[in-house]
Amino acid sequence: MITASGIELRAGARILIESASFRISKGDRIGLVGRNGAGKTTLTKCLAGEGSPVGGTITRSGEVGYLPQDPRTGDLDVLARDRILSARGLDEILRRMRENEDRMANGKGATREKAMKKYERLETEFLTKGGYAAEAEAATIAAALSLPDRVLGQPLHTLSGGQRRRVELARILFSDADILLLDEPTNHLDADSIAWLRDYLKNYRGG
Repeated sequence: MITASGIELRAGARILIESASFRISKGDRIGLVGRNGAGKTTLTKCLAGEGSPVGGTITRSGEVGYLPQDPRTGDLDVLARDRILSARGLDEILRRMRENEDRMANGKGATREKAMKKYERLETEFLTKGGYAAEAEAATIAAALSLPDRVLGQPLHTLSGGQRRRVELARILFSDADILLLDEPTNHLDADSIAWLRDYLKNYRGG
């Protein structure tokens, strides 16, 4: 849930929003509409915790998934698939599983034994977090956003700006956050992906 109380936003001396109070709760579907420069992105950033209003307060409870208009990703050497899976912490578990698979295949004696035990623990943790079903869910979301398996296996730096933005959208949708804040989410989407996104958001359990 997000609660805004008496907030004021400015662009220099110009007041964008003043004395605004509202609440975003589970199940709410809210569209923020206004002309260019009206303060939509500024407000969204503040709601996400990436900015602060000039006046008033914003409180958040639960996980918030935020898709900015111009997403900035960190490590561009990360595979697109791993970037999406990172929303639930699955990327790191899978990376460590792969490392121990390699040690199991190439190690000997105590090294191999230790790798096997570590792999078992990691696989249990992976399954607890949704495991292979979660991987399949992430792939389904990505495919609906025109990100086929071929693209998911590529590092982010090899993808176009539009593809990287779709990876970020897929990551936010896969996060299963309590509230989704999506700034112009249909940018770089074709008609089929837009129709799929509309239906996905209609059925989303959060706000």
